[in-house]
Amino acid sequence: MSIFSKPDFEQMRRAGDMPRLIHWALYDKDRESSRAAMASLQKDVPALVEYLYDTAVEAQANTLGRRRKMLPTRNVKLLDEAVKALIRLRARSVGCVVDAVSVYDRYGSSDEHVRHLFLLLAFEVLEKIGRPSVAGLQELAGDRHDDVAKLAREALAQFEARGLVGESDDPDDDSDEDDE
Repeated sequence: MSIFSKPDFEQMRRAGDMPRLIHWALYDKDRESSRAAMASLQKDVPALVEYLYDTAVEAQANTLGRRRKMLPTRNVKLLDEAVKALIRLRARSVGCVVDAVSVYDRYGSSDEHVRHLFLLLAFEVLEKIGRPSVAGLQELAGDRHDDVAKLAREALAQFEARGLVGESDDPDDDSDEDDE
């Protein structure tokens, strides 16, 4: 790939170069390239969710400040971009995010700060996606972990107040008025 040729998004995806792939998908002014990058992300949504988790672990490991409460600016930017990419994928990302939250305690970091950060990010994704995430949030509302169930119930209450929970909770419905 030369410096002036179009990037090979599939090669980026296979190489696990999520930061560049996400950046192309979100910020490229060439619509064709942006769509191609987003299409490449759609092929491997679990890898994108795993990247969000890995970035949260890295951010927490490199906290700054006197009481080590500040996340590094670069990591905050990467986390924000990963969240935006998952939101743009809408219904396609809901299942992977719900699964990641469901299995976190089996496979995720035992560090409570990492867990808390990841859960907040995952629920931010689900809340901003809107109606397509209702079924996943209902599943998480019955989770055996109180913090997960509480976050899911809070999100569902917000959805209900906005009239997003109803008879037509079709997870494939992308016609939500909450588009970013």
